[in-house]
Amino acid sequence: MERGEITLLYGEAATGKTTLAIQAGTSAARRGVKVVYVDSDSSFTQQRFNQIAGADAKSLSELIMLFFPDSFVEQRMLVESLGNYVTPSLGLVVIDSMSTLYRSAFSRAESIFKLNRDLARQLAYLADLTLSKRIACLITSQVHTRLRPIGAQIEPVARRALFHFPKTIIRVRNTSDPIVKEFALQRLRGVDMVEGRAFLTLTEKGFMET
Repeated sequence: MERGEITLLYGEAATGKTTLAIQAGTSAARRGVKVVYVDSDSSFTQQRFNQIAGADAKSLSELIMLFFPDSFVEQRMLVESLGNYVTPSLGLVVIDSMSTLYRSAFSRAESIFKLNRDLARQLAYLADLTLSKRIACLITSQVHTRLRPIGAQIEPVARRALFHFPKTIIRVRNTSDPIVKEFALQRLRGVDMVEGRAFLTLTEKGFMET
């Protein structure tokens, strides 16, 4: 993850997106960097954090600010207030997941156009904040299956908005081995890639090289 950029990580359920998000926040905190962690998915647990952070859990937790929005409106208000938490030591913003509350609001929305506009506005705000304040930003997203003439395709919820702003995009998916996940790099520093792949093992302490 680069400062000044949004990184998007997307994949199906049980691929380890939240583990990687917690691991990223923990890694940043180990470097003395403050972290804003927005848990829109209600998936951050103290137990998982303790496993990943190990003996340093108590000291590292002091560098991580946790927020738990309950609705897409709350998420939007929180994202647009992130500037209030910017200090010289803030280095990473994590939003896990960017699409969960959006998806929940979608079925009840009176105006899909307004909902999509609000999502795009949040992403635009994050892009501006990360660039102007030199902060790294990691967002995760759920996926859905879109039918194509040549078959089904897995893509992020609200793909158009989510693919527009991130400079780096990574897809993660399950393999035949339940603890091994395939990570595919689809965009790097704004340049679309011929997918480079890496296989990582999901352990109690987070992802490790296979």
